[in-house]
Amino acid sequence: MSRSKILVVTERYWPEGSGGELATHLVVDILRSKFEVTVITGTANPSRAPGVEYVYEPLLTKREKPILWLNTLRLTETDRFRRQLSESDLVYVPRFAFPIIPYAKKAGKKVVVHLHGYIPISYTAVILAPYEEHRHRIALDDIGMECTKGFRYCVGAGALWWLPKLAKKMVSQADKVVCVSKRQAEIIADQIPELEGKIEVIYNPIPPELLNLEPRKELDDTPTFLYVGGDSYVKGFHVLLQTLSKLGGQGVEARFIFTNKYNSQSISTLKSLSKRYSNLNIQVLGRIEHDKLAELHKRAWALLSPRYGRNRYPMLSSNLLS
Repeated sequence: MSRSKILVVTERYWPEGSGGELATHLVVDILRSKFEVTVITGTANPSRAPGVEYVYEPLLTKREKPILWLNTLRLTETDRFRRQLSESDLVYVPRFAFPIIPYAKKAGKKVVVHLHGYIPISYTAVILAPYEEHRHRIALDDIGMECTKGFRYCVGAGALWWLPKLAKKMVSQADKVVCVSKRQAEIIADQIPELEGKIEVIYNPIPPELLNLEPRKELDDTPTFLYVGGDSYVKGFHVLLQTLSKLGGQGVEARFIFTNKYNSQSISTLKSLSKRYSNLNIQVLGRIEHDKLAELHKRAWALLSPRYGRNRYPMLSSNLLS
């Protein structure tokens, strides 16, 4: 008896990307035991699950949403995609290639969308907390957050604030929408009531290497703290900068390890902090391998998860150190 076939369409795939892409790879690894799985992706060298067919698609290499969506529409007009779609029973969209949805539905296919953020209701895919205070100003929040990045981003957000409305229209045609937490599901259902009956909450799978890892700590003698959020405003990077400045001024001796992405301005700010306060050992490692991150966590006294304050959109600059 032949197995059902799932077609996965994603512009980005692990090891490119971050938690959402890793989750997609783990989901694919689970699905392959029950289904035939084909992954169409714009990532040239994806991590490969055994028995899964990976197809590199150049039209999915551009990640800016307007260009991605135009290219996705172009993809649906190609013979190669139509053939792959005709041979599939279900289409799984774990990122932003949403124009696939209405096309697949017209072809009579079931569609599952996996949301790792809030793209159908937010240009940045982010909702600021507490949600109840921001639920009626999401577009303004998006523009404010983008403006912290610079003029070009500010103009882009102001011009393209309507993109979530288009995403909402496409996602609403899916048969199922997977959310990664109950809170995310509540917010999506509140903003898009027509999705309420389609939403399923499925937590991201835990990587097998972590499941098999013997839980233990090998703490450094020096208090060591690990921060993995990059310089994103919504991860609370600016709050951490303010905290480091206060700790440095108080003479607290500690080591802080920064992983993930940081722009030149953020790196300069961290270097200035390290130079100003000799009692703070600040290490910026940038993007690192997943297994190396697990090793760092063994030595860390705590994983830092700062929250942003109620003052909206402070610029990430050396002014925060004064």
